[in-house]
Amino acid sequence: MSRESTLSGPRKDAAAYADWVKKDHRFCDMLVQTSPALAGHAFPRLKLRYKPSLVQLEGGSLHLPLLDPSMRAMPLTPSKWKERLEARACLDVSSSEMSGRKLLLLDVRNDYEWDVGHFEGAQRPNVDCFRSTSFGLSGEVSDPLNGVDKEKTDILMYCTGGIRCDVYSTILREKGFQNLYTLEGGVSNYLKAEGPAGWVGNLFVFDGRLSLPPATFRRTAACWPSSPSEEEERRWVGRCYACGSEVVELRHRNCANIDCNRLYMSCGWCAEELAGCCCSDCKAAPRLRPLLPGHQRYLKWHVYRDGLLTPAATDADC
Repeated sequence: MSRESTLSGPRKDAAAYADWVKKDHRFCDMLVQTSPALAGHAFPRLKLRYKPSLVQLEGGSLHLPLLDPSMRAMPLTPSKWKERLEARACLDVSSSEMSGRKLLLLDVRNDYEWDVGHFEGAQRPNVDCFRSTSFGLSGEVSDPLNGVDKEKTDILMYCTGGIRCDVYSTILREKGFQNLYTLEGGVSNYLKAEGPAGWVGNLFVFDGRLSLPPATFRRTAACWPSSPSEEEERRWVGRCYACGSEVVELRHRNCANIDCNRLYMSCGWCAEELAGCCCSDCKAAPRLRPLLPGHQRYLKWHVYRDGLLTPAATDADC
């Protein structure tokens, strides 16, 4: 099974650490990506936690054939992925119908991640937690894999860093889907190598930064095939969860209601009007955190549960 890692630190130190790790033969094939930070250190605190699995699924993942390469999707390099996207965009419908061959782009993330940015043509996931992902399992009309030809459909799966879709591909393989492909290193690796070609919006990340524009990855890339125009990078706008208006700044906030804590996008007017809550019902809830200005983040929920309200903010409570 391929090894993947993401780290953050001063560029020189991060590169030196990556080189040191890859000198060990056990990690020589590991993809190491330096993580661009917009201001200061992206991960200000070191946390070491034991987890039986990086990816949490209903029923666990120990029963999945994760170590069997034949049961996992074939990884595509960013350049090969781009070629597939271009071929999909230029696909002649009539010839596709005659050959019976189809290509489906599958976003194996959460709905709020898709809201910030996604590949063109990928359907919005209908889950807010990867644990609940049920592509190819539910049989519902909204399932993009419902009714597809398992032998003649090429399924291109992607996620932020390449781990979730790699794991989920084993589930689809067990369900009989034969032509499975994943994006090697995920979207972050793609943006670094190919720029925003085929991508709209920003990239959601699970830390205090929350949203990274494609241009951020240009700093760590030796070169991009071409520099995207400002219009190209801004062609995707999100929607305010409360009123549905356009939100140009693709950044989420947590609902001020501790018992909700929904991660959502909000326009400035609704954030003020609803006191940082996602809806009027939450605004009337008994346990509310204060509305934080700008891009400040709430402390962990237990701080407010214990009554230690403070305007300071540090970690994202996602």
